[in-house]
Amino acid sequence: MKKTTLGMFVLSLALLSACTDSHDECEHCHIAYVNAAGDEVEVEIMNAAGGDEFCGSELEEAEGADFTYTLDADVVVGNDTVPAGTYSEIHCGHH
Repeated sequence: MKKTTLGMFVLSLALLSACTDSHDECEHCHIAYVNAAGDEVEVEIMNAAGGDEFCGSELEEAEGADFTYTLDADVVVGNDTVPAGTYSEIHCGHH
């Protein structure tokens, strides 16, 4: 009985740690701009320090609903121009 209880405890702990939302990892984030054709155009954004990855609480903030990012100038991506402005549709990581 003790082995079964111990085994279930260890399994529960392993599952819990595997499902924990870990924001210790770092991710690249981008503005998800939708062009006139309805296609998503990705504009990579920089973190507060000027780096290209968001980590920890900064990543949590960037993934939050209230986060915005301001482009000071138009950005050309392929044949698309993403106009300067403030954007709230931000995606981080792989989608």
